[in-house]
Amino acid sequence: MKISFLINNIYGIGGTNRTVINLAEALAVHHKVEIVSVFRRAATPKFDISSRVGVRALVDLRPGSADRGAPGSDEPSEVVPRQEEFSAQYSRFTDERIIRELKKTDADVVVGTRPSLNLFVAAHTRDGALRVAQEHMTHLAIPLPVRAEMARVYPRLDAITTVTEADARSFMENTPIAGLTVVGIPNSVPRPAVQPSDGMRKIVVSAGRMHRIKRYDLLVRAFGSLSEEFSDWQLRIYGDGGEAAKLRALVTELGLNGRVLLMGGFSPIESEWAKGSIAAVTSSAESFGMTLVEAMRCGLPVVSTDCPVGPREILTDGEDGFLVPNGDVRGIAWGLRRLMGDESLRREMGEAALRNASRYDPAAVADRYVELFQEAARRRAAAVRGYREPAVAARRATDRASVPPATLRAAAVDVTTDGAGWLRFNAEGPGEGRHRWQFVLRHRPSDGERRPDFPVRTSRTHLENGGTRYTAALGPSALDELGDGRWQVTMGSPRSAAIHMKAGIRDTRTLVDARERALRRPSPDPILWNLPYAQANGRLMLRTVRREEHAECTGVDIGAAAVTVHGVLCGDRRIHPGALFVVSRRGRHGRNITVPAQQLGRQGFRAEVPVREVVDQRLERWEDWDWWFQPDPDDRHKVRVCHLLEDFPDVKGAYAYPSVPLVGDEASEHFVVHPARPVWVRPYCSASGAMAMNVVDR
Repeated sequence: MKISFLINNIYGIGGTNRTVINLAEALAVHHKVEIVSVFRRAATPKFDISSRVGVRALVDLRPGSADRGAPGSDEPSEVVPRQEEFSAQYSRFTDERIIRELKKTDADVVVGTRPSLNLFVAAHTRDGALRVAQEHMTHLAIPLPVRAEMARVYPRLDAITTVTEADARSFMENTPIAGLTVVGIPNSVPRPAVQPSDGMRKIVVSAGRMHRIKRYDLLVRAFGSLSEEFSDWQLRIYGDGGEAAKLRALVTELGLNGRVLLMGGFSPIESEWAKGSIAAVTSSAESFGMTLVEAMRCGLPVVSTDCPVGPREILTDGEDGFLVPNGDVRGIAWGLRRLMGDESLRREMGEAALRNASRYDPAAVADRYVELFQEAARRRAAAVRGYREPAVAARRATDRASVPPATLRAAAVDVTTDGAGWLRFNAEGPGEGRHRWQFVLRHRPSDGERRPDFPVRTSRTHLENGGTRYTAALGPSALDELGDGRWQVTMGSPRSAAIHMKAGIRDTRTLVDARERALRRPSPDPILWNLPYAQANGRLMLRTVRREEHAECTGVDIGAAAVTVHGVLCGDRRIHPGALFVVSRRGRHGRNITVPAQQLGRQGFRAEVPVREVVDQRLERWEDWDWWFQPDPDDRHKVRVCHLLEDFPDVKGAYAYPSVPLVGDEASEHFVVHPARPVWVRPYCSASGAMAMNVVDR
């Protein structure tokens, strides 16, 4: 059987893309499967797709493509109602491309994946193919004019699916289609490649696009109400979108900077779920609830709002999580408190979540779709003379559940850290042939001086699917040679140029524990840190740190007119009475301002940042002042205050601090240029991890 999925843009990121890929991969074990993307805006899909699933696009919108501005692209679509969410993307030109594809397809089954495309599938797919509509949206969220067009065209379909049973009932009640039953089949989520969470790290995780429907504001307020009771817990929210700025402002308003971290987008996300001990989903509406299942498959209990559809079909309240009233901050806080305050309950519910979520395995969901296709084919054969049901190949014991990447460039490298400072690399590539590939680290200098390549001893294992598995381990002793820097993770061979590898899973949860240990009991040994991360283009990098001494920033408190910094001195130096905190102006007019630092315990320190003095001494409308710590007042040697020891790369974005408006204590020497009005002082962490503040006269 050949199955063709028609999707809007498989090259982007979204829940529909993810679940369609999961289903396509599972079906492709026993069937021929392709994904046809209407639009192409990138060179490759954001999500990994194996070579077993064909991928092609109908309209290429990349820069320089002939399809950009093609005749008819400025005329509205005659198929997609203007009230449909993506209608502006469709035109007479795209109509022609989609219709031509559907009329000439050789697929046995064509599956549309949103209302706009389902209208095309119903009206224009060739008669010899089964026509199936997937509805990923909550039915009542579809505008009435679109539902009216669905009622007119959908009778030509052979089957309709929704992602929940509740929405299937809603569909049949509100838009009944004569002769068709709407079937609820859930989205699928593969078993994660990471080990489940152990429920020990005091982190609450939430993930999804930054959209008002996700109601992250409720989650932040609920977490904030518990911040004093659970002062050692952290909330991490992953996702991109237009609501991020508003949410960041709310975090600042509630004084939760450093406690609530906005992490941005992250893929693959399972490693980040596994770092947490609790998942939170606070949406006002969900069509399904992919994030719930993802979190459960990583062993996390979930606190979720009880949306009209979705979560209540996934969670078993009180067994693998808590369903709390929709839109209720106190209810969300109640669920979080129950789990934050009870480690044994977290573990018990996490085990139940792991067990219960197995029903969403792609193989099980794919079987339900095959049954749906076969039943639709039997109905078609009984009603249409001459229609022949598509052949379904018998399953064989030799059918492979996985296939190797077509090229090494398409392979992804998974990296795991451990508590002893090791990194372990794992990549599955095509058959090696004449090459003997090995991992090679290539220095990416910031100062123009490139260090020699660093080969990593690599083991190769032949796989039953015809591919080769490459594994390697990088120990902490390697940092003696790697030092402070950034390194590309490549694969090299004597017969080929090095290939900068794609980032797969980065399981860095042990770095959460390593940071806690390093700051609780600072060692006199050198500071070693090795963080794998992905560039914006998806390529794998390492951030390596080796320092004899290091001052780690552990907190920045922002008051009405004051900034306080907390830190820990690591390495072989000790804090002496009279230690100093120093701010240093960058540029040719350098200046140092020092203030006393208070010693906290053996190696901790605290200081009031001299923001008023900085305002008085400013020379330009925009200045940057770096932060330093001087452990011994009699030794002028200073240590840069940094925020380096984290399990994620974008410390600058996650720890974003608000600005403090100040007027200096005395008239500035440069009052003509800088009149006495508020000057904005904002602490920040640079991309390299160094702490500083900018001083801006607006």
